Amino acid sequence: MAETYVRKISDEEAQGRYILIVKLGIDFFPKAGKPFKLKVANKEFETFIEGVDVWSMGPKKPKQSYRIDAKPFWELFPLNFGKKITFTKESDKLYSLA
Repeated sequence: MAETYVRKISDEEAQGRYILIVKLGIDFFPKAGKPFKLKVANKEFETFIEGVDVWSMGPKKPKQSYRIDAKPFWELFPLNFGKKITFTKESDKLYSLA
């Protein structure tokens, strides 16, 4: 059985053209910064999980947020608020997005 990671796109993600990877889903993907292939609409894109500091906890306590930049495949797979997406792990270095 294939492993999957499912979530709905937030308005912030749609506006920023990225996909947030919540803490519970981070172990599903390769470690942050490690490249992998993402298959979107039968096309493969080289991508990685990016760690971003979020200062919502105050200036002395940044929180690490993880995301995938969706700009490279936006034309093939636009992300709208509320859209349900599913990542499927095809292999250690190949994932698909539907």
